[in-house]
Amino acid sequence: MSLREPTFPTAAPDAAVDAFLDALAALPGSPRLFNFYRDHDPAVEDADAPSTRRRNLGRVLAWYRARGGCDLWLGEAPAWSGTRQSGVPFVGEHALPLLSSRLGLDPPLRRATRTSEPARATQTAREIWRALEAAPVPLFWNAVPLHPHAPGEPRRNRTPGASEIESARPLLEALVELAGVRRILCVGRVAERAAARLDLPRVPVRHPAQGGAGAFRLGAARFLDQT
Repeated sequence: MSLREPTFPTAAPDAAVDAFLDALAALPGSPRLFNFYRDHDPAVEDADAPSTRRRNLGRVLAWYRARGGCDLWLGEAPAWSGTRQSGVPFVGEHALPLLSSRLGLDPPLRRATRTSEPARATQTAREIWRALEAAPVPLFWNAVPLHPHAPGEPRRNRTPGASEIESARPLLEALVELAGVRRILCVGRVAERAAARLDLPRVPVRHPAQGGAGAFRLGAARFLDQT
């Protein structure tokens, strides 16, 4: 059984959300780190794709900000087939209608790409949405908000390095304050390291990938039971 979240009034333009999005778009990329909130890939999207992704994320952030407090599920980094395209962590473009429905966002969040490739979810995203089928949707974020990829291979995901995690920490701290985060589920060790300095309750769980799905399900269920 799926849930629909409580409906909140449409948020007025929020200077704090706008400032957060500006800071996100200003993060420097590199040949191994793609800032999809500022730049676009002409092979799969038009020049307005970054602004579509910022609007998607901005609407989600405004929704949680209006609630006055939320849980945060923190992951590792965006995947090519997920956040990299939609702008919303753990939400691929195929799942934008699902998130829009669960949050009551009307009009729904928009696709940013024009790729004809079949939509698919990462294993991590599938497990997260399975865990939340009958639970309120938390705010999602990643330890590194940009897409880490192999040099010259923009569609090949890679694990972010320690310096990348550290560079993104101020934005994570800003997000926690912006959304009124009350506690954090750290999905994997990268997320756990990123959240280590935050003065909030933190619960680490096994990353769903590479054989960790069962342990993740148990950890996520325990976290949700403590709500």
